[in-house]
Amino acid sequence: MNLNKVIRLLAIFSIIGGFFRALMCPLALVWGMNSPQELTAGVLGTLFMGLGIFGLYFSAQKEFGKLGFRGFILYAIGSFILMGMVFTSLVFAVYDPKVLQMDMPPIPILIASSFMMVTVMLSMILLGIAVLKTKVFSAVPAILLALAPILNFIPFVTDFSVLAWGVPFMWFGVEVLKKTQGREVVENLSSENRNL
Repeated sequence: MNLNKVIRLLAIFSIIGGFFRALMCPLALVWGMNSPQELTAGVLGTLFMGLGIFGLYFSAQKEFGKLGFRGFILYAIGSFILMGMVFTSLVFAVYDPKVLQMDMPPIPILIASSFMMVTVMLSMILLGIAVLKTKVFSAVPAILLALAPILNFIPFVTDFSVLAWGVPFMWFGVEVLKKTQGREVVENLSSENRNL
């Protein structure tokens, strides 16, 4: 499997992850925040988006530059901490829901949560700006991604902020698939010419 095929697989993971992240919104509206249904979508979304970000970044790593690299690293670190946190919340939601209703979570969770929030939110803003600056992907999903952390703090909109997070990952994943499709055709033609 060559690098192009790996990037395409990771782009598919980005689409799957974005779908599950966006799915958290209707699941939360139907079953409530921190419901097992919403948290399961959150775990799957975070896992696939955490893998998918590698495909998005490596599909245009030269164009992304230092700003894109910083956003990528912060997102990669923050998303896997987030996945652990969401998985922990899912376990509590199923086995001990009272923990999720506590005013003050346990200190290790509080520290990890604060670090994760800063890294993930900052990474989303940096990635959005990097995309707008370099034009490696479309502007609309980049703007949505950069606004998602801000929307999270606006009343009445906060419940829909996961859409502004999930949709860009699906959109970017589709764009990577289209971009790499052309590369795959060229690679296949050149390998056929070598065989002649």
